[in-house]
Amino acid sequence: MSQLIDKSSSEAVPAKQTGEPPTAAEIAHSPAFAAINSMNLFLVRWLHVIASDGSLPFEALAVATVMARSAGIGRVAFTDWQRINAALGRNRRDLAVFETMSELELGGYLDRDADDRFVYGWLLLIPDGER
Repeated sequence: MSQLIDKSSSEAVPAKQTGEPPTAAEIAHSPAFAAINSMNLFLVRWLHVIASDGSLPFEALAVATVMARSAGIGRVAFTDWQRINAALGRNRRDLAVFETMSELELGGYLDRDADDRFVYGWLLLIPDGER
């Protein structure tokens, strides 16, 4: 009688702690990422470039994925920092998201959408060297 369970894959995996940000692998295999994959090739490329940028903090991909899910026509994400925190399971008033968004902005992946004073959004960009 053959065994149906592969013993090599039954190694103990440490349980994820509550409040830990998702890993890049978890995001890349999430239903939200799959939905983005099927909708907009720019967003897919944008997320892949961010995921491969080793200079960004590890939570940059999680923040970028939330922003990509809110992107509208013209690659503008209309979202605020509290919604990003809520989507990541953090306290809505956690200010750490600003640091991550600043890193994305310094890396050339984000720019503030300043066309309208009353509409707050972010332009999603791929730096010239990454195209």
